[in-house]
Amino acid sequence: METTGDRIEQFKADVNDMKLKTGSAVRDRTFQVLGFLLMLAGIVISFLSWVSARNQAADIEVTTLICLAISGLGLIVAGAAIFLRYSLAAFLRMWLLRQLYEGQQNTQNIIDAVKR
Repeated sequence: METTGDRIEQFKADVNDMKLKTGSAVRDRTFQVLGFLLMLAGIVISFLSWVSARNQAADIEVTTLICLAISGLGLIVAGAAIFLRYSLAAFLRMWLLRQLYEGQQNTQNIIDAVKR
C-alpha cells in the first residue's frame, strides 16, 4: 500500500506529466499582495479622512473629506475582491486537480477489483 508521501510525489509527477496550465504562482502572489495593500490603503485613507472631517468647520472641507473617505471604501472593496479572487483561484485549482487525480485512482482501483 502507498504511503501518503508516495501519493503526494506521484500526484506532483502526474500533474507535471499532464503539462496543465496551473497559473503563475508569482502572478497570483503579486496580486494577493496588491489586493491586501489596496485594502490597507483604503482603511488608512478612510480613517484619516474621517478624523480630519471631524476637525473641520467649513462644510466644503467636510464634504471633500467625506468624498475622500468614500473613495477609500471603494479601495477596500476593490482590494478585497482582488485578494479573494487570487487566493481562491490557487486553492480551487489544486482542489480540482486533486479531485481529478483521486477520481482516476478510484477508477483504477475498481478496474483492479473487477479483474481479480
